[in-house]
Amino acid sequence: MRILINALSGIGDALMFSPALALLKKHSPEIKIDIAVMFKAVEELYKNNPHINKIYFIDFLNQSKVSSLKDTLKLRKNKYDAAINVYPSNRREYNLVQFFEGAKKSIAHRYNNFSKTNWDFLNNTLINEVKDKHNVIENFELLKAVFPEMREDELGELEIYLIDEDKQNAKHLLEELGLNDKMMIGFHAGSATFKRHINKRWAAEKYAELAKELNNKYGAIVLLFGTEKDVNEKIKMHSGNYVFIPQTKSLTESMALMNECNLFVSNDSALMHIAAALKIPQIAVFAYTNFKELYPWKNKHIIVRKELDCSPCFFNSPKPVKCIFTGEDEFKCIKTVSVDEAMEACIKLIEEIPGNVES
Repeated sequence: MRILINALSGIGDALMFSPALALLKKHSPEIKIDIAVMFKAVEELYKNNPHINKIYFIDFLNQSKVSSLKDTLKLRKNKYDAAINVYPSNRREYNLVQFFEGAKKSIAHRYNNFSKTNWDFLNNTLINEVKDKHNVIENFELLKAVFPEMREDELGELEIYLIDEDKQNAKHLLEELGLNDKMMIGFHAGSATFKRHINKRWAAEKYAELAKELNNKYGAIVLLFGTEKDVNEKIKMHSGNYVFIPQTKSLTESMALMNECNLFVSNDSALMHIAAALKIPQIAVFAYTNFKELYPWKNKHIIVRKELDCSPCFFNSPKPVKCIFTGEDEFKCIKTVSVDEAMEACIKLIEEIPGNVES
């Protein structure tokens, strides 16, 4: 049997398919699993995954539609028994791609919003989206269409496979910076920007203040991750010599360096899910996205958010997020999260790990 996984969305969404992928391979070790991606970072994320037979990168964003169609049609020669659109994939383009791949069974979700306009009828097997169900479980439901005997309680953790070379490079970098014996806390203050998701970012100035408090209380060193250079530089500018912006050349190098952190603080972002996969205790600052669907899966964490009547207000659709408030109150769900609240959460996690606290 041969299955194609269409992980055409971003890093975090692709990573949340990994527990289902591992379970699929466990139930059927002889199965061949290919994966199609359109982001190089997702290709990098899965390149060391032992469950994947082959990765197909299609540059949908930068090449012509004709070239993209040709690349997609080439996959038909593999004669897949099933193709699966990773959850969430609520765009007609994703369903078109899966249709052209020509698998015998094409599996996707029927979304609660904009399902009629996303051409989900192009798939012959649709799974109903369920509000407040975690993305990992939604992906599991897709696989049950192929292996109905699989059980939800078999789902494991998010999976990332780091190679020894990347781990050693991370340790060498810390040696060069003189940080080997320090308590290290990773921050990711960025997020995606499409669909106006820049508005789910907690303020850089608040991250800077949190870094200062963590250094004052624990002597902690803060490492800033992510590709958002402007945000990281703003945090660094408002901080001291206890904040570092490590220079890494790839996602795998960044993940290996994250793996050395004692705690991770982030917005709802791809790196939040990577921290969960690496089993780093973490603080996740949420705004308008649904924490019940996106919380760090099977990892020690604390969610910091405001309980507002209007939140969560973002659902899986092609539409950008829109706040019901305007002016100073616009996106107050993230603006009103205080440094004290984040610090209190950090203290709870840090002091559960006495070996990480300087005496």
